[in-house]
Amino acid sequence: MDDDPYCWPGTNCLRNKLGIRDAEELAAVEHTIVGLQRIRLTTRSLPGAFDTAHLQRFHRALFGDIYDWAGTIRNIRMAKGTSTFCLPQFLHEQLAELFAGLAADGYLIGLARGPFLERFATLYGELNALHPFREGNGRTQQAFLRQLAAAAGWKIRWDDVDKQDNDEACAAYFNTQKAKILIDLLAPTVLPIIR
Repeated sequence: MDDDPYCWPGTNCLRNKLGIRDAEELAAVEHTIVGLQRIRLTTRSLPGAFDTAHLQRFHRALFGDIYDWAGTIRNIRMAKGTSTFCLPQFLHEQLAELFAGLAADGYLIGLARGPFLERFATLYGELNALHPFREGNGRTQQAFLRQLAAAAGWKIRWDDVDKQDNDEACAAYFNTQKAKILIDLLAPTVLPIIR
């Protein structure tokens, strides 16, 4: 992966503040550090306006102890399997459009469960298709969307979502732009917040 500027030269290990040069070791350490940050983000809100800058703050909060580029929109092409994510030169524009749509939808506040699930699943699918960061998109999306859902009166139990099922549902959305599979995936995890 010599052509990936995010990696140490001659390796597939992401450059990191910890000086780790083994991808497996980094993955294990990252899992622990980010896991602790995720727990912190479930107990407090991260100020912001549910826009690109807010999403970047979530990424920085989760990954800032590990990567210098935490919270920075990626500047390289990325793909997973046969899916090529949004090209880097279009990311800022596409994110702005996505979040303008969220604002126009009133940040999903006041929606009944069915309409909330539909819009929430579509937002999740679109955000995942953009994949704005070099690493940590899923964990960042889940933390960001957990707070968005809570602000709209809903609790999302991400821990109940099977990783493989999630990956398959996101890939299906990416290929079809149909939210049904994401709605079906998320429906059992969405509960109203009783205030």
